[in-house]
Amino acid sequence: MSIATPEQYAHMLDAARAGGYAYPAINVTSSQTLNAALQGLADAESDGIIQVSVGGAAYFSGQRVNNRVTGSLAFAAFAHEVAKQYPNITVALHTDHCAKQYLDEWVNPLLDIEIDEVKHGREPMFQSHMWDGSTVPLKENLDIAEKLLEKSRLAHTVLEIEIGAVGGEEDGHSAEINEKLYSSVADGMAVADRLGLGERGKYMAAFTFGNVHGAYKPGVVKLRPALLHEIQQGVWNASRAGEINATLDADVPDGKPFELVFHGGSGSTAQEIAKAVSYGVVKMNIDTDTQYAFTRAVAGHMFRDYDGVLKIDGEVGNKKQYDPRSWGREAEDSMAARVVEACEELGSAGRALK
Repeated sequence: MSIATPEQYAHMLDAARAGGYAYPAINVTSSQTLNAALQGLADAESDGIIQVSVGGAAYFSGQRVNNRVTGSLAFAAFAHEVAKQYPNITVALHTDHCAKQYLDEWVNPLLDIEIDEVKHGREPMFQSHMWDGSTVPLKENLDIAEKLLEKSRLAHTVLEIEIGAVGGEEDGHSAEINEKLYSSVADGMAVADRLGLGERGKYMAAFTFGNVHGAYKPGVVKLRPALLHEIQQGVWNASRAGEINATLDADVPDGKPFELVFHGGSGSTAQEIAKAVSYGVVKMNIDTDTQYAFTRAVAGHMFRDYDGVLKIDGEVGNKKQYDPRSWGREAEDSMAARVVEACEELGSAGRALK
């Protein structure tokens, strides 16, 4: 099925929540890493999400152009074309971590373009966009989310929101590792009260439970996946009791009113990932680990074949070894293997929708 339609994407997310598994959301920065992501998903027989960050979108446009909208559209156009060669998996495209200062130069223009596409009977280029309000007060976060949710509904896309701060650093956006990394049941109630539970537009929620971007040694990151269960159960009970302004769909699995997102998962144990998924996580971001897998293969090629990739002591080197395709294939295979590993950890392997 290649790139998902809005209806297929909604079905993907609902199937994951009901089935107790999640999709890897793989950050890419080039056609090579995009191809590696597709290869890995196909090898795992898994549907998935491929995404660009604020920095990745600009990088896609070329370092001299440095335009996030241009880069995003180029990424989407390439993905739509290449994904046709993978008919046995369904892939969604997503823009990741749009903070407040980037809204008017990135996600809002993309949504405006997609709303126009839908008005003319065409599909949106992306299937979802993320609003990262983790650095603003909750009320302002939800004020902006409410407006974006309406635009997303018109664009036939899904909105992703972040409630709470993710520690570490990604694309220049950083937060300290402290108690602010833990969302609360009250936060979940506020989200449901303002945005509903799907009846006002479909969205995913990234509540934080100690998540940290980047790579850390064991013991630094202290995840509390049970917090997701507390938030889900609290909002579920409040909705059924009529305590919040939100309506649960009849098909929502018991105790899982939200479709959740897991950020900053690099280095998490298999048990932590499984727990988070069991509480309703349907999307887990994969970036640091796949970056390393790609670059590690390149480094291995260069160290192993240094006398071929370098013209040492007046020699001519070995064109086959410095041809970018030689190390590029190794890098793509290495990254694809890490994508397969992620699909297996998240339970999406072998579950591509037919």
